[in-house]
Amino acid sequence: MSGDRPHHLDRCDICAERAVQLARWMDDVQTDAIDVADAAFTPERLQAQQEQILRRLEQLDHPARVIAFPAASRPEPNNAGGRRVAVSWVAVAAAAGLVIGVVSGQMTARLSPQPAAPAAASAAPTTDPTLASNDATSLDGSFMAQSYETLDLPSLEVLNAMTPRISQVSLRK
Repeated sequence: MSGDRPHHLDRCDICAERAVQLARWMDDVQTDAIDVADAAFTPERLQAQQEQILRRLEQLDHPARVIAFPAASRPEPNNAGGRRVAVSWVAVAAAAGLVIGVVSGQMTARLSPQPAAPAAASAAPTTDPTLASNDATSLDGSFMAQSYETLDLPSLEVLNAMTPRISQVSLRK
């Protein structure tokens, strides 16, 4: 490619023959590419592209045109048209709505009857070894050394009892 022949080609006939074949193949590819490009890009199309490029280059020297728009006219303030709300009242109304929402939510939660806790879930002891409490999960952080399949945190024991493990689900299928 660069014109310099490696010294190896002077001594090895097999590699020299391959280099000649490769050079001929690359010349053929170049000739084919030129023919395809000439067929795709007609002289008229190339001339139009060149003219468009030259127009864009000429426009680089000229500053951009800015179109001035007329100023929008504002309607005269009319007191009969409606009321204007003061901005401070909007904040007061938002705060009042938040307080009313919190208070009504608390009242609804306290006055509505509480559903009974399911006795079957809390009364049945877990015999699954993956759900059993593990003494290695103390607060010293030793749970980080456990695998994800057998990880059991005491604070999440109730959630683990309600949620089946993937191994249990796959065995059911």
